[in-house]
Amino acid sequence: MTERVPDPLDESLLYDPAADPWAAWVARRARQGLELPEFRRAAVLAALSLERPARLLLTVRSADLPTHQGQVAFAGGKLEVGETPTQAALREAWEEVGLPPQQVTLLGELDDVFTPLGFHVTPVLARFQPPAKFALSGEVDRLLLCTLDELRATAAPPTTRTLPDGRSYPMYEYFPQGVRVWGMTARILHDLLEAGVE
Repeated sequence: MTERVPDPLDESLLYDPAADPWAAWVARRARQGLELPEFRRAAVLAALSLERPARLLLTVRSADLPTHQGQVAFAGGKLEVGETPTQAALREAWEEVGLPPQQVTLLGELDDVFTPLGFHVTPVLARFQPPAKFALSGEVDRLLLCTLDELRATAAPPTTRTLPDGRSYPMYEYFPQGVRVWGMTARILHDLLEAGVE
């Protein structure tokens, strides 16, 4: 007798955010915000599927974009006037990959990060029911749906980068499905992978 594979729709219908270990993890964290008034505000959606095991939604950016061509990133972008980070993350996920907001359960905001290009980014943690079909915008070449174990297995040893002012911080890299994940995306990934939640 073969074991039944859980259907993602079944998982979503049974989903109880109050019983989700990711919801408990983000609720008990002391979130680290940033005050960078000279930086441009942005948000990304760190979305884990309602599957067993859960898969993290990442995008590979189009080679036709003016910046960050071919890089791996979370769905996300700049905040529009009057938007909160959560609203921006949901809007960008819908625009970039066709993830309907009504199929997303928001769990909370993660630690703010910044980029050398002057963006102050708030990652928003969420669970999602995979749609029947994703609709990729011209900004996205393809999707990566990676389990956390897959990401952990492809981690490179961290290196250290020293800033001109003498401060040092770790740099992380992952290589799922033959692509390189680095920079801000890898910093957010590291936070999730170190959470101890499966």
